[in-house]
Amino acid sequence: MSSKRLNSLSDYARHGYKLRLDCECGRVVLLDPRQLLQACYERRLSHHLEAVTARLRCSKCGSWEVRAGPSLLVSCIRH
Repeated sequence: MSSKRLNSLSDYARHGYKLRLDCECGRVVLLDPRQLLQACYERRLSHHLEAVTARLRCSKCGSWEVRAGPSLLVSCIRH
């Protein structure tokens, strides 16, 4: 079993993981990293994970304290 470096949205997309976002209020969201990556390219924003999570806010409580990581289930099946 190898370890994977997941420092950017590109890494998540390449390895087939969804991005799991956890808020301190308990809300958990799974996002497709390819959609976020496309939005970053369109707006010319950094796609590194630290930069992306700094711009995300919880839609339930409005907190900016959102933690990001890979979902435990592999989300995208490669053909």
